[in-house]
Parts: sequence; structure tokens; C-alpha cells
Amino acid sequence: MVKSWTYMITLAMAGLFFISIQTFASESGYFSDHAKGWHWYDDPKQDQTEEEDELKHDPVLQMGAIRATVDKALNEAVLTPTKDNVSHYISLQNQLTHHAEKFEKYWKAALLEHPELDYSLKHPTNNIAKQVESDQENLHENAVIHELAKKSGLFFFYRSSCPYCVRFAPIVKDFAETYGITVIPITTDGISLPEFPNSYPNQGQAEKFHVTVEPALYAVNPYTHQAFPIAYGLTSEADLKKRVLDIATHFGGFVQ
Repeated sequence: MVKSWTYMITLAMAGLFFISIQTFASESGYFSDHAKGWHWYDDPKQDQTEEEDELKHDPVLQMGAIRATVDKALNEAVLTPTKDNVSHYISLQNQLTHHAEKFEKYWKAALLEHPELDYSLKHPTNNIAKQVESDQENLHENAVIHELAKKSGLFFFYRSSCPYCVRFAPIVKDFAETYGITVIPITTDGISLPEFPNSYPNQGQAEKFHVTVEPALYAVNPYTHQAFPIAYGLTSEADLKKRVLDIATHFGGFVQ
């Protein structure tokens, strides 16, 4: 069932067809408000007939007239809520709904005949298909990060007394192990955290990377000597993945 945004589109578009030209002529005042003035060179009746013909063959004008009629009925029902006014508006809405259902039926038939037009085939909306799409996307993202790991590594700057560093260290370790990325941990106070017992003491690396907050994580390509910040402060593994993917996508994994 196309019941979400597609249904709303069909509801609006179907309104093109539900009210005849005669209905607008009598109810909307579309033709009754013909321009006033001296028509010494033109026949007003002929002008009205031309307007009717133009409206009949122009869907844009038809939709404008339909909207005007529905809006007028709604405004009257809200501002003057009588039984007749409300009933009139409900009647118009029921006609819209009826034609929207017809439009929806032909929408589905058109997609069955022309499946290449079906947006949901490439961007599924049902849960099962969305899960398949998500699985395929994860496979692609994992492959991108694994490829990045072949050429680049992570520099992890931390301080052992920093509670955010203590919490971030296992996240960095799990992320690196998951994607096979080499981590070079650097402790700025000379004390290693349990996740990185063989950390390097800071010997100017933090200053070279302009580290001003801890923890700090950088992606580094040793071949091109390029470095990009990935995270400052405590960051989730999901956000780490997004940021690494962004770097891999925009900078090609620091390809030489």
C-alpha cells in the first residue's frame, strides 16, 4: 500500500479530475467574476466561452480552480461552522479521496508495467528490504575502511588521568581491531592505559599535531605524510566509522 508521502501526492494530484468545469462555473465563482468594463470591441459571452475552453484543457488552471474551491469551502466551514458549510467541505474531501484511490490504483499499475520508475526498488521502504539494503551498505562501508587500513593508521593521544580518555580507549581499541587498523597510542603524561600498555610517551608528537584537547584521534598516511583529525573528545564507535568513511570518501584513503 502506498500510504505515506506517495499517498499524499496522489491525494493532491487526483484533485485535478474530480470536479467538472460546470461545478466550478456554478460554485467557485471562477467564471462569474468576469472582468468588468466596456467591451465595445468584444463580446463578453465569447470571452467567457474562451475562458471555459482554456480551463477545460489546462490542468494547471484546473488545479488552481480546484484548490480555490476547496480552500473556500474549508474557510467557510471554519469561519462559519454551519451544518451546510461543514457538509459541503466534507463532500469535496470525499470526492478527493475517491479519485485519489483511483489515481493510486493506476499508479500501481503503471509501476508494474514500468518497474524502472519505482523509486522504492532502489530505496526500499518496507522493513525486510531496508534490512537487505542496510546489510549491503555495511558490507560496502566495511570494505572501504579495510582498504583504508592498508595505507593508513590512527594516532591516539590521551592522558591517563582524563576520564574521557579512559572511556574512549576501549572504543578506539575495538574499532581498530574490527577493521584491522594500526593504532599508535601516545600518552601525554607518560602513563599507559590498560588497553594500550605499550603506549609511546609524548616526545613532541602532540605539539606537531597541535593537540589541544584529549582524547584526540587522527588518521595518518605514513606514505603521503597526511593527517586528518577524526575525533576530539569522547566519541562513539558509530561516529568514528562515519568520520573515517568521510575521510576515505573525500580523500581517497590518502592515495599517493
